[in-house]
Amino acid sequence: MKRDSTNISFVDTWGNVLVPVNEGVLKRIIRTFFESGFKDALNEARNNEAVASNPIICSVAEFAFRAMKFMQDWRNKILPHMEEQGIASVASYSETRGWIRASVRCIAWHPNCFKIAVASVDDLVRIYTDQPAVVPVLKGTTQKWIACMAWRPFAAAELAVGCQKGICLWVIDNNMYITRSQSQAVFLKYNNHYPITSVQWSTDGNLLASASIGNTDIILWHIDKMESIALKRVGPRCSLLKWSPDGSCLFSATVGNVCRVWYTERKWQPERWTVSKGHIQSACWSPCADFLLFVTSEESILYRLQFVEEQLFKSECEEKEALPLVDLRKIVVGERELGGKPQALAWDPKGLFLAITFQDTDCIAIFSTTIQKYDLTVSPSSFLTGVGKEYPSYICFQSESRKSSNTVLTVGWSSGRIQFVPLMNL
Repeated sequence: MKRDSTNISFVDTWGNVLVPVNEGVLKRIIRTFFESGFKDALNEARNNEAVASNPIICSVAEFAFRAMKFMQDWRNKILPHMEEQGIASVASYSETRGWIRASVRCIAWHPNCFKIAVASVDDLVRIYTDQPAVVPVLKGTTQKWIACMAWRPFAAAELAVGCQKGICLWVIDNNMYITRSQSQAVFLKYNNHYPITSVQWSTDGNLLASASIGNTDIILWHIDKMESIALKRVGPRCSLLKWSPDGSCLFSATVGNVCRVWYTERKWQPERWTVSKGHIQSACWSPCADFLLFVTSEESILYRLQFVEEQLFKSECEEKEALPLVDLRKIVVGERELGGKPQALAWDPKGLFLAITFQDTDCIAIFSTTIQKYDLTVSPSSFLTGVGKEYPSYICFQSESRKSSNTVLTVGWSSGRIQFVPLMNL
């Protein structure tokens, strides 16, 4: 575990309105290096204007560019998990079905109040509350490829948004209708830690954990102290995080078959697990934090991990193995297909219902769950369909609210429609 200084910076929105001035080639290359990095500076030194002005600099830049490309290609062959990730890779490991074209890319309920954030394909985040007349909209130049969001517990208006180049941490003014710049956002960025595919706040709101398919590290951001901690492990890049409801464990999945459970009270010592096929596509904790359910990208099976007295099973000498719980193979119900390879899981805060979406069928499977001490029972309950040919892009459950005792499933459909389903009435 390595502690580093946090790279936290406010986004500068004035660069686009400055009056352009004439710069020499060398000065422009140096400016590009400090603003955008070494690679962009090389490209600046290789353009046509640089060739005509200073061919020596251009030749050196061309040689450096070819050498860097050769080394990058060689590294990608030897270490394929270190390859730079594009938008298709984000879609492959997202819990959102059809993430690239999905009208609704992510939905996040506030854990302590009636407030919901909805991220759309146009990279806007809209905030809905019980006052429908005011709908703040979050927009910024660095807020691209939104893959995940998380509200900070015990803070009314702090939202972390995982993006292409880092994390936009918003402090939201409920009186604003649209934010045209990111002057109200703090941008969190860590070396090579992008694109961000998962963000999770600890239950006390002190730490923000982030994962990126471009990096093997998990970054723990201590926002109030302006610090970050890197949880380092060798192996596949990290893709998914799930913090347990009691705050004692942080589950992390990778783009490979490796997953880990990090124990906060053991100074972040992890337990290492592997799956037989594919990677872990989605996972969720039980409200009591005694069980974790997950599905993989290649199997139509729901798996269970059981946590007893901070140990995985009774004997640490035996090989650790997840238990298959439910067969999710495709079946036909009436005129509808249900099941197949799973896309996402959602478990309600009361531990009564489990919802599952699938990669190539349009119905949401809903199971009843019963937790009794160290025993978990999962049984089929019903299924939910959309209108016409729409399919569920994203699902989550509303946080427990004083205003309603119902368990409410929130569905973002492929058409862009948001549906709230009270499951007590099914």
